[in-house]
Amino acid sequence: MTRINRQKISGSMSYTIKEMSDCLKINEKTCLRWIENGLSIVPDSKRPILILGSEIKNFLRKKDSKKKIKLKRCEFYCFTCKTARNAKQGSIKKLQGQKTALCRVCGGKMCRIFKSVQKDYMIRPLPTQMSIFNDIPNNRQNDKITIKNNLK
Repeated sequence: MTRINRQKISGSMSYTIKEMSDCLKINEKTCLRWIENGLSIVPDSKRPILILGSEIKNFLRKKDSKKKIKLKRCEFYCFTCKTARNAKQGSIKKLQGQKTALCRVCGGKMCRIFKSVQKDYMIRPLPTQMSIFNDIPNNRQNDKITIKNNLK
């Protein structure tokens, strides 16, 4: 499947199905399928069917945005599951501008592209359980124990 270049469409012009298919280098049946799927045509245009360039651009923009998947901070895109997943611990490899890893669910390949200005995304370590008395100096712990013993 080839990508469609929206920049070849002028927003101020109207196109017939033949012109639109030639401009975007797609089949005329694809244009008719898009009209069935919600691409609006110029009202009262029977033959030839006219479509505004701005409507074509909006339709293609919405169509492309449905495919995009937003990744959270520690997620990668799994090519097998076709969704956002967490990586297996220790499987992350850093390449130029991207990270690859293995999927925690299926074990398939995963990828995440990042810009050099973004923070380096890593898997967060599992939370550890801490005692409430760890931050208190030893003499304060002894005071608390004696207070508890006196209350009994």
